[in-house]
Amino acid sequence: MGKLVTLKFSDGNFEQGFVVTIQIGEEGALPSSEIAANLPPSMELPKLYDAWQSLYLKIGSTTRLSADANAVTNVSFLEDCYDAAEKLSEQLNQWLRSPSFLPARELVSDNIYRTDEVRVLLQSGNPYLQKMPWHLWDLFDRRFTKAEIAIAAPSYSSIEPSQKHSDKIRILVILGNSEGIDIGADRTMLEQLPNAEVTLLVEPRRQQLNDQLWQQQWDILFFAGHSSTQEDIGRIYINETESLRMEQLRYALRTAVSNGLRLAIFNSCDGLGLARSLFDLHIPQVIVMREPIPDEVAQKFLRYFLEDFSSGTSCYLSVRRARERLQGIEDRFPCATWLPIICQNPAETPLTWSYPKQEKVTMTIPVPVLTKTSSPVLTPMIDISSPKPPSRNNKRTKLFQLPQTYLLLAGTALGLACFVTVLRPRPIVIASGGAIAAIIFGAWSWQIKKEFAWLNENNLLDRYVFASKLDALERKSLSTGMQWRRAKAWAREIHAYAEKIVEKEPDLTVDILETLITVLELAGQVADAIATIGQVKSENYRVVAQRRLQASYDRLQATHELLQNLQDQVLLLSLDRNSSNLKMELPAQLRLAIDTNKITLQANEN
Repeated sequence: MGKLVTLKFSDGNFEQGFVVTIQIGEEGALPSSEIAANLPPSMELPKLYDAWQSLYLKIGSTTRLSADANAVTNVSFLEDCYDAAEKLSEQLNQWLRSPSFLPARELVSDNIYRTDEVRVLLQSGNPYLQKMPWHLWDLFDRRFTKAEIAIAAPSYSSIEPSQKHSDKIRILVILGNSEGIDIGADRTMLEQLPNAEVTLLVEPRRQQLNDQLWQQQWDILFFAGHSSTQEDIGRIYINETESLRMEQLRYALRTAVSNGLRLAIFNSCDGLGLARSLFDLHIPQVIVMREPIPDEVAQKFLRYFLEDFSSGTSCYLSVRRARERLQGIEDRFPCATWLPIICQNPAETPLTWSYPKQEKVTMTIPVPVLTKTSSPVLTPMIDISSPKPPSRNNKRTKLFQLPQTYLLLAGTALGLACFVTVLRPRPIVIASGGAIAAIIFGAWSWQIKKEFAWLNENNLLDRYVFASKLDALERKSLSTGMQWRRAKAWAREIHAYAEKIVEKEPDLTVDILETLITVLELAGQVADAIATIGQVKSENYRVVAQRRLQASYDRLQATHELLQNLQDQVLLLSLDRNSSNLKMELPAQLRLAIDTNKITLQANEN
């Protein structure tokens, strides 16, 4: 069972600081721990958010913002947007590391394991608090990788839904005003969902939409098209001539919630205003986009989210995975990972995708992708005995730690004694024998040290060797910028996980080394692709380079997540050595990562 963390911002503002109550407990149970902490004033954070938002809105892309929104295209805005995003992220984490808030961080760290699936609810009515990029909070971004943060209204209540009449997930899809955007991909994806009953309304009239919400039972409401927020009021554009405020659908939506509506997804722009308008209706869960979203980003998020969610992954974890996968296109759409956000009614539990009993479910995805699996199918494997890696405290083996050295010395001494005995102990005999023994031992020492030098230079389990090879890739391709820094950080963290895995399970050394080789090759392809994108003039070649960059980037991230999970499994295995099934899965998971990495590498070479 997962964990639930609630942060209640009861009093304060950015000028005076905030009082925060933190509660932690198991899902479906009362909180088991609670503490109050303070966040100090930080007048810089709203200013930094406004600065980032201003730059983001100036970037020209085809977005799902209302059709009268103007965008300015300028390449320089991309770097400016990256810089503003980095400043905001650093200031936010510095604020959350304040000494007065340290008890809250310690409470979370003491009550959550890295393997826990965690829902984090931020309950506040402050608009700037809701807008902050909470997904970049280092505590949950780096340490608890199965956590996702959602926004919750300060006041809420539950609604008892009526009895469900169908085993299938019933989805009402509204494809609204699509002027200037392509919503066909959304439609294709939704029509292929497993165990789902999908009703499509294409540019409906207001009365038609109202009737569907009143007369039918729906589990999910999905809207794709234009939307906007005007004076903090959300508005959707349902066709070419009509737009609606959420207030104008108030009674219909309230009835839909009473009839069982559990999740509303607005794959459109500027969605926080929509979410605030829906808070009063107590919809259990809403997924929106915090800022204007490019059309391609909207479609990719939908595809990634539905792949995981419809296969049984929880809604929160599906959102996190889909959001993080958007990082692969941030070279063209900066801060794409910032856009999706969950708004949660704390009185309700998230929807799960259900299947009829004994039904085998298959799903066809329009675009083939490599998906991550937590329990891969095991294939027959040959049992290979791997040599134990060198101790971390003695990585550079010394000559006199080898038993062969002492055997050689003993043999040389015995040979010298026999030589002197046969030729009698005269000075010239002793000198000649000593010289011969010295030559033999010197030759042995030189050969062994040369071999050790080669091994140390190429031992990828040595962190210094691995880091030097990463640095060499950076120097060779002259790669810089946020994308390369992230790829490099992933590679280094992968190596740290690999060290810990081999330390606990030496039998995995061979597979771990092969994994590290593929990681270096993927990092090399990332570096080369970044350099190529900056140099080529032809748009066709640029697209090819961007495609290769995204493929290698996604595989690095997937390998990072896999090694992190494997490290946790190995630690669990060290506590329970009787977990034979878990130990059998480790090599299979590594082989899956290696094979998938090689497929990506080979595809990028062609």
